[in-house]
Amino acid sequence: MDEFRYHLSNNFERAVFLKGDVVYPREATRYQWASKNLLGNDIFELGCSTGYGRQFFDDDIVYTGLDYDQTIIQVATKQNWAEYCTFMHGDINQVQLWNYDTIVAFEVIEHLSNGLQIVEMLKLHCKRLLITVPHEEPVGFWGEHHKLHRLNESHFDGFKWQYINEAGHIFDSPQEITKDNRCNLMIGVWNRG
Repeated sequence: MDEFRYHLSNNFERAVFLKGDVVYPREATRYQWASKNLLGNDIFELGCSTGYGRQFFDDDIVYTGLDYDQTIIQVATKQNWAEYCTFMHGDINQVQLWNYDTIVAFEVIEHLSNGLQIVEMLKLHCKRLLITVPHEEPVGFWGEHHKLHRLNESHFDGFKWQYINEAGHIFDSPQEITKDNRCNLMIGVWNRG
């Protein structure tokens, strides 16, 4: 089972939780925050992994998750997270998106060489966009899978920001980097006019 999870986690680059697993505090915090910040009932998640974030949303949410990894989508589908829940395999650069009430993209933008352009494209397909990205992450801090580094508030027009520390607590400003807090995530909300 550990080898299975290691494979799905893409060398621990993707958070992988199955139905019934305890979700780690930082991951749980961002989905609890998202649940409070959803607009409407039609939700799309980019980089959905196993779809574990769906369990934090109300039952009446119509949820569509997209991930580029076909195996993770097969696992997500088998979890039966909720009645109104669909998963798709695909590349965000090639998928035709519909219009959604809210789009969620947690810790995925930094993985895409055109991630900042993807954010602007996502804005065209939703009323509200919720994202997290590492704050001021140095090159190599979280490995080779991150294509964009040193992201900060100036890279994202129109977002209102808060910050999650390594322990999973939300603050209004980034926390000091220490041996107990090696990183901060920016957690932001954008609303269409």
